[in-house]
Parts: sequence; structure tokens; C-alpha cells
Amino acid sequence: MTHDSKPRFSVIIPAKDRAEYLIHTLRTCTLQTYENLEVFVSDDGSTDHTRDVVESAAKADPRIHYLRPPCGGMRDNFEFALSQVKPGYVLALGADDGLLPHGIAGMLQVLRDTGQEMLSWPAPVYSYAGARGPGSQLLLYRKKGVRIVRSADFLRRQAEQLHYLSDLESPMFYVKGVVATHLVDRVKSRSPEGRFYVCSTPDGYSGVVLAGEVDTYAFSGKPFSIYGLSPASQGMNYLAGGEKAKEQSESFFRKAAQLPMHAELASQPYSPLIALMTADYLYTARDLPGWPGKFPDIDFRLLIEKSLAELEHGLYSESRLGRELNILCAIAESKGLIEHFRRCLASSRRFVVKDHFSGNGISPSAVFFDGQRFGLRDIVDAAYFAYLAHEAGPQLSLGTAWGALRNSLQFRLRSMKRAGPMPAESSWRVPASSGAAG
Repeated sequence: MTHDSKPRFSVIIPAKDRAEYLIHTLRTCTLQTYENLEVFVSDDGSTDHTRDVVESAAKADPRIHYLRPPCGGMRDNFEFALSQVKPGYVLALGADDGLLPHGIAGMLQVLRDTGQEMLSWPAPVYSYAGARGPGSQLLLYRKKGVRIVRSADFLRRQAEQLHYLSDLESPMFYVKGVVATHLVDRVKSRSPEGRFYVCSTPDGYSGVVLAGEVDTYAFSGKPFSIYGLSPASQGMNYLAGGEKAKEQSESFFRKAAQLPMHAELASQPYSPLIALMTADYLYTARDLPGWPGKFPDIDFRLLIEKSLAELEHGLYSESRLGRELNILCAIAESKGLIEHFRRCLASSRRFVVKDHFSGNGISPSAVFFDGQRFGLRDIVDAAYFAYLAHEAGPQLSLGTAWGALRNSLQFRLRSMKRAGPMPAESSWRVPASSGAAG
């Protein structure tokens, strides 16, 4: 860890057409008490008033900078923003995410206390009204304390569980982590192109590749930043069934298709299935010259099963299934597992999500808060609420625990029903001669 008493922290915010949420994200940055902070908003050709929002914030706070990358696309936008960072520490936010009050100062304190160069935490999730339902909601994870994580354990879990997104200890520096910039530079030095982001999507890859660069890193049960889920989020666009959302997500896929998944995944186009993304991150990191990370062999039977399980859970609209099934089919064929794929597909049954959970609730690992009831209108409100909740401790949720549990159980019983088998292969299979799955 750097011995500078006030090391520089840089926040990169790659943005595109989310000005109405970005204004609140920047407020969480300007409210930071830590002075040696720079915030870089890299605008990927927005057609809304993103530039006005950033330049207005920069007039009030010189720590904020507006950037316009020379080329387009999410991956290049992340890379360009990262190239502006000076030595110190770096983390990334989406244009609807935020920092918790005193977040930067809190990160530095844990890094100093542990002597580590990377730190991760379980970032709360704030859903804006209209993202998952008519109202807003905040999810807080119930984790405590600080501990040291062995990178080898994290990488092993990724290879065995194939779900980077659910691993709260993931050290990715997109929203839920921070890393010393010299480790980022080390990864860049391993890439033939001198790039850090060499996968189609930048979030989870950063956690996998950086974990391989260190033996250990720190994990804090207390968070320092917060995810924002807005109607403009890319993930929501893909899951939604509307024509506008479909058009936006297909534009993203056209750009992502320029960089196919790893050859072990049959060089298929990018897929948003978490199991496939996790495998792609692992294989891509493994191929970097001299990368010291280690993980066990991936079981492709399990990969197929977990990918189909994701499609079962009703998150994907009917119009999206064919594309992902074609990709899975091609991967299965490349591994001689086409019959296993067909057997799994034949036994799969899709669920239909009838409703999205709203209001207060509780699960074994998290607590949900009704945004309307607690006056949470945007990411700034949610950030302050999350900060105070962790400062107050467990007393905040004890008074409503029984009601929250009852609400959770009732939702579970009413929210999903069996909808029938997966679509027949004849309705989605793309002949091998026609090229990549689409």
C-alpha cells in the first residue's frame, strides 16, 4: 500500500444518456469530505444533456472533470476513462450509482488498517421507481467486520460456482471495490495491446483478473458505495420486452460482437448469462502472459446446466431466449455435449415472474426497505439511508423483522408460476452454416 498520507483516489464514471440519474450520482461525489479526489465522467456520445450536467457540477466542484473519448462503445469508454487516472487508487461507478457519505475516507481507513492494496464490500442496491416496479426500493446486505480474503479461494469459487455477480467478496472495482492503480498497470502490461479491459463487459472481469495479481485482499462488511438500478440501465434493457429496450440492447450487442467470447466458449458472441460471462472472464485472464492466478478446470456440463437454470427463472423475455439457446447449443457442440444439452433443455421449465418484490422484506443475507415509505427518491437519499443504517447497526431492522419476513414469504408464494417447457429447438436453432448465433 502507498505510504502517502493523502493518496489520490480517482472515480471513473463511463456515461451514456443517463443525465437525469447522473446528476444525483455526481452529488454523492461532491459530498465527499476527502479532498484528494478526482471524478472523471467519460461521455460516450450522449444525446441528452449529460455534458451540461457534468460541466455544471464541475463549476461547483473542481474535482469533477468532463471527458469525451475519441471512439465509441462501452468497453472503449471504460478504457479511455481509466487511462486518465493518476497514481493512487481507482474505482468505477455507473451513471446511476453513487458513493456513500464519507465513502472515500472509509476506504482509505480500511486499506491502511489492513495493509492491503485491494478492498471490496457488499454494495447496497437502490432501485429507482420504474426500474423493477412502480416504487423505489433499497437492498442492504447484513455483513459485519473486516476480514482478509485469499485470492485463490475467490478464483476457485468462480470456477466452481460460475456466478461472479452473487459473490459478495468479488474485488471488482466497478461500484463494489477499490484498487491500487499500480495493480491495474500490471494487468495492462500483460496485454499485447496494453489494455486493461480485454473482455466485452468490464465489471466482473476486473475482479477476476485483479484477484490473480495478489495473494490476499481486504473485505469490509460496511459498504462505501451503492449500486443504482434505473430504467435506463443496460441490464434492464436486455431483460425488458419492449421495442425501445430491445433496440437499445441490440445496439449494444452489435458493438460487443466485435469481441467474441473465449475460444473455450466456441468463440460465440457476447452473452449476458452470468455463468458464461464468469467462464469468459476466467479463461481470458488465464491467457494473459505471466498471469499468476490459478483456478480449477471448469465443468462444462455444469456450465450448461447453470446457464439453462438462468433462462428458467423468467428474467428473460420470450423474444430473447432463442439467441441465448443458440449460443449454448454451439458451446455444447464444441465440447461434445450436445446430447447433455438437449436432455437438460428437455427437462427445463420456465418460470414466469408475475410480480416484482416491493415494500419491506428480509432474507438470510439482506434486508429490503420500501423506498416510498422511507422517502428515498434518488441515489443520494439511498446513500445516506444506507450509511446511517450501517452506522446504527442491527437495531434498525429488528422492529420490522417479522412483518418483513411475512411479506417476503407471501411474495415468494405468489410471484412465480410454471409456464411450460423451453421453446422447441426447431423454433430457435440457427444452422451452423449461417454463422454466429444471433
